[in-house]
Amino acid sequence: MTELITMVIYDVEDDWARTQVSEACKDFGLMRVQYSCFRGKLSGNKREELYERFRKIQRDWQKRWYKDLPQTRFERSDSPDFPERPATGRWQPSFKIMIQPLCEKDVAGANYAYMFMDVEEFAQTAKPEAK
Repeated sequence: MTELITMVIYDVEDDWARTQVSEACKDFGLMRVQYSCFRGKLSGNKREELYERFRKIQRDWQKRWYKDLPQTRFERSDSPDFPERPATGRWQPSFKIMIQPLCEKDVAGANYAYMFMDVEEFAQTAKPEAK
């Protein structure tokens, strides 16, 4: 099966769940791009396995919250849209994960902005602040 460059971007407020999501990404060979963004090549089967792993993390996270807040309503959604029913309070904490395969042509045409700083050179050329 063809591997596609895959981005995983997540917004998980709970420390335990966020660590689990991060470890899952690393286990599947994805490389961290930013704090909550991973990238790497995955086949369709591997993306499905990763999705199921995220669902397990989500279910475990939900059980942990139910223990402390048994009256809480959880609404699962596989869509980026808001839940169909309005919240009676506030949807918290968030647990959102996006797994997005990318076309090679799109990735090849992407522009990246990098900035590197030579700390030693900067330290030598920086002007001392006036006191």
